[in-house]
Amino acid sequence: MPTESPNTVPADLIIAAVAAHRSGDAGLAERLYRERLADAPGDPVARFNLGTLLLGRGEVAEAAVLIARALGEAPRHPLRAETVRALALALFRAGHWEIARPWLEEARLGAPLDAELDLAWSRARAPPWLEPEVHDPQLGETLRRGAPREAGTYVYTIDIVGTCNLRCPTCPVGNLADSARPRGFMDYALFERIVDKLARESPAATPEVWLFNWGEPLLHPEAPRFLRLLRERGLPAHLSTNLNVRHGLDEVVAADPASLKVSISGYSAATYADTHRRGDLELVVANLRALRTALDRHRVATRIWVGQHVYRGNQHEVEPLGALCRELGFEHHPIAAFYQPLEKLIRIAQGEDLREPVLDQLLEHPASYLRRFAATRDRGYDCELRANQTVINHDGTVALCCSVYEPENQLGLAFVDAPRALIEQRKYAHPTCASCQRLGLAYAPLLLVAPADSAA
Repeated sequence: MPTESPNTVPADLIIAAVAAHRSGDAGLAERLYRERLADAPGDPVARFNLGTLLLGRGEVAEAAVLIARALGEAPRHPLRAETVRALALALFRAGHWEIARPWLEEARLGAPLDAELDLAWSRARAPPWLEPEVHDPQLGETLRRGAPREAGTYVYTIDIVGTCNLRCPTCPVGNLADSARPRGFMDYALFERIVDKLARESPAATPEVWLFNWGEPLLHPEAPRFLRLLRERGLPAHLSTNLNVRHGLDEVVAADPASLKVSISGYSAATYADTHRRGDLELVVANLRALRTALDRHRVATRIWVGQHVYRGNQHEVEPLGALCRELGFEHHPIAAFYQPLEKLIRIAQGEDLREPVLDQLLEHPASYLRRFAATRDRGYDCELRANQTVINHDGTVALCCSVYEPENQLGLAFVDAPRALIEQRKYAHPTCASCQRLGLAYAPLLLVAPADSAA
C-alpha cells in the first residue's frame, strides 16, 4: 500500500500518484512518482512508493535502492516490517545475496518463526569455512567472499565417466570433438580413496558430491555402487543425466541419491535430435516413467527435476513437457540453453566471432548475455566456483573448475596425493581464472547499481 504524502510535497501531484497506484494504474503512478523525484530527488514518500511499485513488478535492483534510501530516512515507517520482508526475499530470489543479507537479518528479527525467511537466510549467509577475503596473486587484488549460490555447502564434483553418449552442440563434448582431453571410466578403488580424502579435508562438515561434470554418469556400470558408498558415508550424492540409458536405472534409484536432474531439450523427435544429438526421445520418456515406478517401489526421497534447455525452435514444447512432469510428480525447470565451455566463452567475450550454427539457435547470442553478465557481476568478489568447489576428473586429476574442458585448464595434480592448500594455490595462480575475472565472467555476487533519478 502506498504511503500518503506529507504537507511538504505538492498535493496535486503526489495525491494523484497515490490514487493511481491504489487503483492499479501502475504506469500512471510510476510516471507521476518519477516526475516528483525529478523535481525533488530527496522526497522519501515518492521514493518509497515508487520502490514498492517496482518491487511488486519484479524490478528488484532499482526498487532496492529506492526503498533502502526511503527507509533510511524514515526508520519507523509503518509499513517497514512487511516491506523489509518483501525486499529481502526479492533480493535473495534475484541473486543479490550479499545485498539481501542485512535485510534478511532484520526481517528475521521481526518474524523468528518465518520458514521462508529462515531458508533464505541459511543460503544467503556466508558459510563459516570461507575466509571473508582472499588475495588474488594474478590480479594483485584482495577479493571478498560471498555466500555461494550454487550449493548450500562445499561441493566436490567428481566426473566418474570421462565421456558421454551424446554430442550436444552447446556442450564441449559435442563442440570440441578434437580436444585432447582423456576419456574413460573412474576405477572404484580410486573413488574410495577420493572419498576417504575428501571426508578428511573437506572444509564443510557435510559436503555435497556431484557425480557428474561433462560426462554421463549413468554409463558407469558401477554407478549404484558409487552411490551406496556415499550413502554409507553420509555424503549427499547428486546426479545429472541425459537419461539415454537402457540398463541400471532401478539400481540407481534404489541407491537413493539426494537428487537426480534429467537434462532434456526438445519434446519432439525433430527438435530433440538437433539439440541432444545421438539421443532417443522415446527412450528418455520411457525412462522418466520408469523413474516414477522405481521411486514408488523403493520408497526413496530422491528429488527428481527436469531441466529443459530452451532454444528458439522448441519454446512451444515447454508446456507439453511440463504437463508430463506434473503427471509424474517431478519438478520442471525450463532454462535458456547456455553455451559452454568457458574456454570458448572467454574467446567470445574478447570479441572473437566463432560462427557456430548452434549460436543462432540460442534465445540470446553469448556475446550479448556475456556483456550483461559482465555489467552485473561485482568484480570485487571471488569466484564461487574456485572458492567453494573442487573438480575431479575420471582419472583422479583435478580441474580448474567445472566450466573448463581443455587440457591446459587441468591443474596437473592427482587429488588423492595433493594437499588441499596446493590445489587452491594452483587455482589462484592460473591465468584462465585471471582472464575470467577481468572479463566479468566469474561466478560472483550480482552488482546492484543505484538509478540516476533516485540520487539525493
